[in-house]
Amino acid sequence: MKRKFMFKAVVYILAVFLMLQTSPYAFAHSSSQEGILAKSYMAEYEGYYIGGEDVGWSIDEGIHTNGTTLTYSFLSSDSYLTSEYRSYVTSGASKWSGTVTITNKTDGSGTGKIGTVYDPNTYIVAAFCNFSTNSSGHLTSWQILMNRAYDQSATILAHELGHAIGLNDLYASKNSGKLMYGYTGGTATGPTSSDKWGAKVITGVHSSHSWGYKYDSTTSTGSNRHVKYCTSCNGLTNTVASCTYNSSNICTVCGIPFGVQPWSIGHETE
Repeated sequence: MKRKFMFKAVVYILAVFLMLQTSPYAFAHSSSQEGILAKSYMAEYEGYYIGGEDVGWSIDEGIHTNGTTLTYSFLSSDSYLTSEYRSYVTSGASKWSGTVTITNKTDGSGTGKIGTVYDPNTYIVAAFCNFSTNSSGHLTSWQILMNRAYDQSATILAHELGHAIGLNDLYASKNSGKLMYGYTGGTATGPTSSDKWGAKVITGVHSSHSWGYKYDSTTSTGSNRHVKYCTSCNGLTNTVASCTYNSSNICTVCGIPFGVQPWSIGHETE
């Protein structure tokens, strides 16, 4: 069981998890990256998650959609759920097109329910909440609630739907250009390549990695170090070691010449 503490004073869109899971997570799905990709500690979530700030995406293998589809229905009891609010949802869902298929089940059968609330006394603009999962971490029910006290947009709903897919918020300033950035001031209007790679990893579309090495700039040992990473999704492994050089001053493992600092951990472009 775990709770994700998301209440930050300058939050952009927060995933406020109001219901705790009652069963332990048994990562039964074959796409689990446990033991393949490294975890990193995320203070806002008070736990370790695959990916992280230095990767450009973070996934939650205990709370995510099952496969590459996500279904929702609008709350029929919500009389404030106007066509404008509905359009934000449908437009936000379409931003994930090509990565995850998000479908509005007009017969009310969607796994998720989307509606509105009104609370001017909170800074929460919209929330992914009231979820439950099965023993594999697959969502069996969830809600997204839009706070009518604040302006909504398709980008906000795309962000919240990202949580239903299985993506965590990011908080480092270097990730302010990602859709899943959790503070105000984010610049993304839809899923970036990093957001999409995170979605591909959590949905199992991308589970076979192509490995390369990066210079490890997170340590100051006086010698070059390298870390193994996926050249596609940027996911890191736990393989971090000092470089060992041959007579030509080239690392025999990563092939990086002594003194050369290629694409470092934490540096990312879109």
